[in-house]
Amino acid sequence: MKRGDKRSQKTVKALQDALLHMLTEKDLSAIRIIDLCRCADINRTTFYLHFDNTDDVLRSIREEIVERIFTQYRGESFLYTMEHPLRFLMTCTQVISSYEGFERFVRFSDEAAYFLEELKKSFAAKVFADYKKEYPDSSGASFYIINFLTAGTFDTYIVWLRSEQHCPLAELFDRFGKIFAAGHEALSQK
Repeated sequence: MKRGDKRSQKTVKALQDALLHMLTEKDLSAIRIIDLCRCADINRTTFYLHFDNTDDVLRSIREEIVERIFTQYRGESFLYTMEHPLRFLMTCTQVISSYEGFERFVRFSDEAAYFLEELKKSFAAKVFADYKKEYPDSSGASFYIINFLTAGTFDTYIVWLRSEQHCPLAELFDRFGKIFAAGHEALSQK
């Protein structure tokens, strides 16, 4: 996928938002490229300049979400981020809400479960890779601890997104502070 100029970015964004919207009504396999292009107000030739198929569009959303979130945390310690997860989760909320229809997609699409599972795996892999760069001599248990914390955090966040969000995100994760502290301590042990 090309990510060059602003016009390309605008086209990609229109296709991503249109796909998320359409996924609340149809399965990915039922979405035809011509219908996606019509919804995004893009012609098919332009579509093929950026993507090969609708799977590529959905994959681009996942990759962008992970990249945009972690770009904001370059240079910051993973352990610091884990000790202060609210700021990280608020960044996640900002990035995710920039995709028109993402929350509706999460709530109503049959495709959301697979998408979110792959997103969670991408997050865990990225977190672990960054952690290993920062702490190359860490124990073998680090991978599992990071997956445990990432999965729990991500699953809770997704349940919150799917809910009516009666409990503010800040309050929810304040209550999980002891869990994050225990995770931090577990990672600190050699």
